[in-house]
Amino acid sequence: MNKLMLHSLVCVGLLALTACSSTMVSEKTKDKDSAISSRVEQALEDSPLVKARQVNIETRESVVYLSGVVDSEESRREAGRVTWKTLGVNGVVNDLTVGERTVGDWVDDVMISSRLKSMLIADTDVQASDIDVSSSQGVVTLIGRVRSVEMKKDAERIARETKGVTDVRNELTVGRKVR
Repeated sequence: MNKLMLHSLVCVGLLALTACSSTMVSEKTKDKDSAISSRVEQALEDSPLVKARQVNIETRESVVYLSGVVDSEESRREAGRVTWKTLGVNGVVNDLTVGERTVGDWVDDVMISSRLKSMLIADTDVQASDIDVSSSQGVVTLIGRVRSVEMKKDAERIARETKGVTDVRNELTVGRKVR
């Protein structure tokens, strides 16, 4: 695959993943989550046991979701421990896996995430803007807050039917957040 094609695929994937904004989470909460993600990223960069570039960080309502492929079980545990100690974190879902990741694996995961996000957007029964999608080694994680149990089930069904998906971790929360 040439560099131009690879770059184009990555751009399309990133556009599909970021094109929509959630209607279930307030701007204040999104800003708070963004700040938490930044603090976690810095804390992981400061850790000598974790290669921060291997860790994808997604924060929703002060819960941090870690995904990606790290070099060792020690790195996986350390990433979770460091994240828990970070200011503002109220929960950690550590979906890091241990192994090797090639550029081809990364491209496959971008394509899976892009394909799934496109399918969610096309489905009128799912509010795709409320769902974040990440993929690591074919395992898809769905994160966000949706309006109904049916929407949560529909999103998982669509994910499981998506080409290249080997498993689905459905971390979607149902209903509006009580303040």
